[in-house]
Amino acid sequence: MKQAITVAELIALLESGEPNVLIDTHPPEYFQQAHLPGASNACVYEMTFLDTVAGIVASPDTPIVVYGSSDRSQAGVVACRKLAEAGYRNVRELSGGLKAWQTAGIGLEPDAVCHDETPAALRDGTYHLDTKASRLEWIGRNLNNRHYGIISVAEGSVKIAGGLISGGSVTLDMHSIVNLDLRDEAYNRMLISHLKSDDFFHVERYPTATFRLDSSKTIPEAAPGSPGQIVTGSLELKGSSNQLSFPVEIAAQENGHIKAHAAFDIDRTRWGVLYGSGRFFEKLGMHLVSDTISIELFLVTEPA
Repeated sequence: MKQAITVAELIALLESGEPNVLIDTHPPEYFQQAHLPGASNACVYEMTFLDTVAGIVASPDTPIVVYGSSDRSQAGVVACRKLAEAGYRNVRELSGGLKAWQTAGIGLEPDAVCHDETPAALRDGTYHLDTKASRLEWIGRNLNNRHYGIISVAEGSVKIAGGLISGGSVTLDMHSIVNLDLRDEAYNRMLISHLKSDDFFHVERYPTATFRLDSSKTIPEAAPGSPGQIVTGSLELKGSSNQLSFPVEIAAQENGHIKAHAAFDIDRTRWGVLYGSGRFFEKLGMHLVSDTISIELFLVTEPA
């Protein structure tokens, strides 16, 4: 079971001269920015964590103190559990981690200030999409299996105002539909032909589909790595346009561009894609197809 050690107790331990090992659990780039004096680095997020510790700690009986960034992070808790399960018998976690150490007014190595990690702010403006780096991934299903693939982005832009998506559009090239799961070339061609026909998307008549982004709102207290905004707009597909809202994770990048990711489902029948729908046909047998299409959008803009 994890045992905690306070900053004051750790200082006393270090001053006592008793054998112990201090382990910083952050990735190397954060360890290099700031760490406790005398600490070694073993990133708990790496699969080689235990191997790294084994190269640092001579004996499973050696006292070990691990720490993460703050009370909010679970890195120290996870490190304690992993080490205990691996047979290390004297492992404690520094309460409050790196933040508690600095709050107590004690220096770090190198002579650094530990800042809270906050995402770079989205700068206002209109960003044009990098069509080679952007894509849409799709999944369609029936009772027996699923098919999945990619559709290319033909053009588009994202407008940012006040840190939020305030407009823009994403146009898809429906001629570019690709299937990635069928290895048999004949079946693959047959499916793509089926999807491009008037049974599904009637690509000859409707060669593009367009997401129009109208506005967005912030998702309160969204954590890094999760959607921070809800975007509202419309999807024009197969000659029909319907409103929809979906969550988006968006972040500024160091080179001036932005990346955005969205994952959501649509009911294809809202856009007149009716083939195999149990709501519109009876006695479909093996031709029954789910009304739901799962979509993932990966958008990358050109540098501002």
